[in-house]
Amino acid sequence: MNREPARADSRIVELSERQWLPRHARGDADAFPELMAAYRAPVWGYLVRCGVSPQLREDLFQDIFLKIHQSAPSYRPSWPLRPWVFTIAANTLRNHVRDQKRFRQFFTTDELPDPPDPLPRAEDIAIIAETKAWLDDAIMQLPFSQREVLVLVALESLPLKEVAAILRVSQNTVKTRLRRARLKLADMLAAHEGTEQSPGDSDD
Repeated sequence: MNREPARADSRIVELSERQWLPRHARGDADAFPELMAAYRAPVWGYLVRCGVSPQLREDLFQDIFLKIHQSAPSYRPSWPLRPWVFTIAANTLRNHVRDQKRFRQFFTTDELPDPPDPLPRAEDIAIIAETKAWLDDAIMQLPFSQREVLVLVALESLPLKEVAAILRVSQNTVKTRLRRARLKLADMLAAHEGTEQSPGDSDD
């Protein structure tokens, strides 16, 4: 099967999306709503999966898009839009984390609501159906530096190179944090499965 037409269409869409901010900077009233419609779910999902508490999630969400709006004149159409947006999202989140005097009040292990409006992705549905409650709790137990890498790489499917640029660290640092996050999750899963199989259990 020839995949070139699909790749060409994807490239055309990407190039069109890169014009949203220049159009917005020129005063096109339709451009920013188009960008928000495309990135509302990814940005909201990023905040949810990083464990931002419901009390602060909406404020951070609005702050991120305000910064995107304010930074529109500095954006260049030659830059990929998705990592540029997530750079602003990650920096905004990190700044808020640093500003919090009580770290535990910023993050929560409460049940995480679905993002508003957009449909969940197939991989999200699979995770929710299989191990949602446990996985939510396990991810919240990871150090923030590992959690943000796991979210960007494993859940947002961003390449390691782009994640490194977003977080302003080396690719080796991203790989190390991702490996540690996965090892910790594996250890927690093994412990979780061990508690479910107590010595007294039997099928008799």
